[in-house]
Amino acid sequence: MARHTELRQRLLDEMAEVRTVDCHSHTMLKREYYQTGGLDLFSLMSYFNRDIVTTAGENLFARAADDAGKWRLLKGVLEKSRNVTYWRHNLVVYQQLFGLEESELSDDNWEAMNAAIREKSQDPAWYHHVTAELCNLETQVKNIPWFEDWEPEYFTAVLRMEGALNLHQKEAREGLEKHLDIAITDLKTAKEALRKLVEQYLKRGAVGVKLAHAYGRTLESLPVAETRGAEVFDQALRGQSLNAQEVKDLQDHIIFYLAELCQETGAVFQIHTGVQGNWGNIPDSDPLLLIPLLKAFPGVRFDLFHAGYPYSRMMGMLGKHYPNVWLNMAWMYVISMAASRQLLSEWIDLVPGYRLLAFGSDVGYPEMVYGHLQMARACVADVLTEKVARDYLSEEEAVSLARKMFGENAMELYGLRA
Repeated sequence: MARHTELRQRLLDEMAEVRTVDCHSHTMLKREYYQTGGLDLFSLMSYFNRDIVTTAGENLFARAADDAGKWRLLKGVLEKSRNVTYWRHNLVVYQQLFGLEESELSDDNWEAMNAAIREKSQDPAWYHHVTAELCNLETQVKNIPWFEDWEPEYFTAVLRMEGALNLHQKEAREGLEKHLDIAITDLKTAKEALRKLVEQYLKRGAVGVKLAHAYGRTLESLPVAETRGAEVFDQALRGQSLNAQEVKDLQDHIIFYLAELCQETGAVFQIHTGVQGNWGNIPDSDPLLLIPLLKAFPGVRFDLFHAGYPYSRMMGMLGKHYPNVWLNMAWMYVISMAASRQLLSEWIDLVPGYRLLAFGSDVGYPEMVYGHLQMARACVADVLTEKVARDYLSEEEAVSLARKMFGENAMELYGLRA
């Protein structure tokens, strides 16, 4: 038992020293963070907001006249749902960053927490302290919407590309035309515009493109001929309405074209799989639906997100048999620490270690990045320690995997300089 405890602590120490790459970030830019005027207990939230909605409905805190009223409403939600990992994520942040000594928020300590969050989040040095010093982040690979900027001191850009799948809509076309100062008159010019946009961002330092289309449609994409895509796009340009199959055909053609761009430029192709939002159609996000795309582009590096949960075992087989697939644990630890341990234990047995990415925060505030990172390190330390004890993994390889999964693998995949 003593050796078990010592190894776990060694792994935690090793991971704390790694210049970690946050492989999937939505973190607020520093300038935006301070434009908020400071956070409080009720605004410093992350995914627990989703459980607030399912437990108590939309806009919970808008029903309160003051902070005491907000606390009473939050307390009512916690009485029903504080068991979920989304809430435990908050507790890690309160305890490790804001001095909460108790195991839960209560009538006796919520005001002190509220005051501590207000004070620290207004400190001009706080944002940098949390991200660069406490988290020890090398960079955060951040989703950048079309035409928007980022802060290279903290972030590495990946261009969000759902807009490319909406070019049958006039508003999307006009925005792209205005940004590039070109006219989109047919499918050929539309694809040329997408190429110019991607190349523009890559030239500025972006490392890939990202699609999260599984929130609105199936991940299944099939090859669609240029003639078919052009026919459907011409209908849209003429103002004709498209049926669901026509939209899918056009979108599938564009998805394959984005993969072509990644193949030509060396950009990473990130794709959301697995977990959905409230009321999402979960089967649409099954990563096995990507097989036609993965097989069509063996030279493209696909970075598949969120462990494909709840399809994680199947996603592990993609990582086993498709050498162009990287498995990304983004979001997972705050969804379920138990599931994270289980699937990581299986993946380490299945997938060459260089294609495992241990951490993607997928949150909006630097404080929540920190909390998620602590949970990630704890899960990985648990799994590796257990595998050394039971599954014939050597201590040397356990330490090596920890360092690779939090830093080295992402540095290599995204082409980042050490």
